[in-house]
Amino acid sequence: MLYADCTIDTIKYKYMSTKKILAFAGSNHSKSINYQLVEFTSSLMSDLEVLVLDIRSWKLPMYSIDLDPDQTPKEISNLISLIKEYDGFVISSPEHNGATPAFFKNIIDWLSRREKKVFDNKPLLLLSTSPGQGGGANNLKQLVHSLPYQGASVAASFSLPSFYDNFKDGEISGDLLDQLNKSIYEFKESLSSIE
Repeated sequence: MLYADCTIDTIKYKYMSTKKILAFAGSNHSKSINYQLVEFTSSLMSDLEVLVLDIRSWKLPMYSIDLDPDQTPKEISNLISLIKEYDGFVISSPEHNGATPAFFKNIIDWLSRREKKVFDNKPLLLLSTSPGQGGGANNLKQLVHSLPYQGASVAASFSLPSFYDNFKDGEISGDLLDQLNKSIYEFKESLSSIE
């Protein structure tokens, strides 16, 4: 697993594979539980090369048509470049009031205006968790529907309910772990179809 900060410079760990996966959480919370879920999920993919990108400190301007086409945040340009280099993606998104949080939606809006079908029909494992029993499932459904418009091929999804009850000592166990592993398997099967 690789780790990178928002400048896409810092690398902490690396496991090699033929398939390269870019993983991040669509959260700007310094103690993001969705970031923790991304880290844990990535640790279960030691047979792949996974870059965990930490975007929590990004300070992006809110997208506006007034900024088109002259301004593009450097973080967005860097993310587009990274997406082109990777074979698949793992993204975990929080849910705010039953919907996609403004922070992540803003990133998607910037990407959609700078690169059509930015994910290039590559496989995506989509995750969500929350402190509540819903596990961010409402937002997850919305993203499963909307991200294909950005070129994401949603291979699998997983919702972790009641994060603080089900994520203990840095891991998930029992039936929920089985469900996550099934989603990872489905994601890897989609990756296997990439030449």
